[in-house]
Amino acid sequence: MGRKPKWEIESSTGIKTVTLSSWKYFHDFIQEELLDNKNYVFRGQRSENWKLEPSLHRLFKNTTIEKYKKQTTQHLDNFKYSIRGRATFIRDIINDDNELWAIGQHNFLATPLLDFSFSPYVAAYFAFYEQEKETDYRIVYALSQSHVKKELVDKVEMYRPLSGHNPRLLNQSGLFVNFKNNDDIETSIKNYFEENTTAKKYVKLYRIRIANKERNTCLKALNKMNINHYSLFPDLFGASIFCNTSLEIENY
Repeated sequence: MGRKPKWEIESSTGIKTVTLSSWKYFHDFIQEELLDNKNYVFRGQRSENWKLEPSLHRLFKNTTIEKYKKQTTQHLDNFKYSIRGRATFIRDIINDDNELWAIGQHNFLATPLLDFSFSPYVAAYFAFYEQEKETDYRIVYALSQSHVKKELVDKVEMYRPLSGHNPRLLNQSGLFVNFKNNDDIETSIKNYFEENTTAKKYVKLYRIRIANKERNTCLKALNKMNINHYSLFPDLFGASIFCNTSLEIENY
């Protein structure tokens, strides 16, 4: 009998789906496929069935691009009005829409942003730390920055906040993808290739699937790497979730 492969790969135009047979092969895949490639950034999601789209899209479903942009502008204006007197640093960023969205994103505001990280292990942690019973696989995405910057520039943009007002983002090696329309990323990539049939077929997006049953092993391994809520959220919220998760893992 042949040796069971570490992972299975399915490819479509610009998108490659990788199904790992075990969590222990996640590091192997990163090392063999992506370690020396600084082009990719990572995002973890609890279910492979969720679209790669921001929270604002889920509020403004089935609307035109024009209406989406108008509603987004109104939403940000309302946020600007609502945060008056809430933090002293607000006056430094009140005229910078991207910085305001970034602050809102980490304070539960519905935004056109999606969090990504330069670390695939941080992304894996966010894919696994919460319980999720409605899926067989968690997923870590690896998105090509060059594709976003060159070929999806009218759809989405990369954004790295420069202000020091968001310590969570710093600890998570984070950055954002800011959506300019109401398509999800996979749809935008597929549409790009349909419209540009001669485009280079390098991988724009990896979909790394990891079995939901591997959650306990994953979290234990990442905790040994000091990747947990205690390190990623330098505040009382992070300390509380760290303690809750530690208790859950120990009693799993």
